[in-house]
Amino acid sequence: MSQHGSREDRLDTDVVVVGAGPVGLMLAGELRLGGASVTVLDRGEAPAPRPRACALHTRTMEILDGRGLLGPRGTPPREMRGHFGRWAASSGADVRRRLELRGVTVTEEHVEAEALGPEGTVRLRGRYLVGCDGVRSTVRRLTGARFPGRVLFAGDAARRRVPAGGRALDLGLQDAVNLGWKLAAAVRGWAPPGLLDSYDTERREAGRRVPATIRAQPHLPHLPPGRGTGTDPPRALLGARIPHARLVTPWGPVMTTTAMLRPGRGLLLDLVGNPALRCAARPWADRVAFVTARPEPGAPPGPLHGTGAVLVRPDGHIVWTAPDRSGAALPRALLRWFGVAGQGPQALTGIED
Repeated sequence: MSQHGSREDRLDTDVVVVGAGPVGLMLAGELRLGGASVTVLDRGEAPAPRPRACALHTRTMEILDGRGLLGPRGTPPREMRGHFGRWAASSGADVRRRLELRGVTVTEEHVEAEALGPEGTVRLRGRYLVGCDGVRSTVRRLTGARFPGRVLFAGDAARRRVPAGGRALDLGLQDAVNLGWKLAAAVRGWAPPGLLDSYDTERREAGRRVPATIRAQPHLPHLPPGRGTGTDPPRALLGARIPHARLVTPWGPVMTTTAMLRPGRGLLLDLVGNPALRCAARPWADRVAFVTARPEPGAPPGPLHGTGAVLVRPDGHIVWTAPDRSGAALPRALLRWFGVAGQGPQALTGIED
C-alpha cells in the first residue's frame, strides 16, 4: 500500500502503448500479429464516439483490407475506435482504460510507465513504449519532447502539427502498420540492423509528401482500394505496395494479394513456379510465407504481369522483384528485411499456417 492507501499493481509486457484511439489500437493489433505482447493505456472510460470514416485515403483502405478490417463491400468501419478496439482485444492485446499516465522512466533495457487509476497506481515495465496519445501528447511532455531510444511516437503524437486536408488519421494508421512489424521484430530478437530506424526515415518522408498529394488529389481519377491503373514493369514495383490481384493458389480457391497479407508475415510470391525460390527462402520460413500462384484464368494482364516473383514486407511494400525465373539477390533482400535466418520460432511454411 502507498502512503495514500492505494493499491500498487506491477505488470510486465513487451510494449506499452499510450492512447487507445484508432492509431494506438491499430498498432496494438499489428504488434500482436508480430508475436509481441502489448498493453494499451488510455485515460478515457470508454471508446469515444467517432463519425463514420468515409474519406480515408486509398492507401489506408488497402491497409485495412490487408488486415480484414473493411466491411463486406469494402466500406470503412463506422466507429473507428470500437472497431479497432475489438480487433486489438481479439488479437490478445490488453487494453486498460481509466488510467492516466503520470510518469515515464527510460533505462538502457526497458521503459517504465506509471499511471494513476481509480484503484491507485499502476506501474508497467516494457521493452518499449509508444506514444499514440495525440497532438498534445502526455508522453512527449513527460519525456521533454525528446525521442529517447526506447520511446517512439505514432500518429499525431509524432508530428508537431496536424496535417491539413483530413489526412491525420490516414498518416496515423499508416504509421501503425509501418511500425508494428518492425517493433515486434525488435522485441522478438530477429530485427536486422537499421530496421527499427527505418520507421522514422520512411514515415518522415511520407509526411513530407502529404502536401503535394493533397494538392494533386482533386485531379486524380477515383480508383477502388488496391486497384492499379495498368501494368507496371517489375522495377517500378520496388518500394510500392503490392497491387491488388486475384490469383489461383495450390489450395484451389482464388485469393487476392491483400488477403495474403492478413497473417501479418512477410510474403514471397512466386508467379512462375520456380522451385529454387522456395529453397532459397526456406531458412526464413518462420517470418516469410511462400506462395506459388497464377493469375486467374481469363483475367487480363494486371500490374504483376511480366514479374517472376516479389518479396513483400508485412506492411505490404515490395522490397525485391524478379523479372523472370531468376532468384538473384533474394537471400540478400531476405537478410536485409527479415534478419539472420533461423533466429525466430519454429518454422512455418504456407499462407494458411
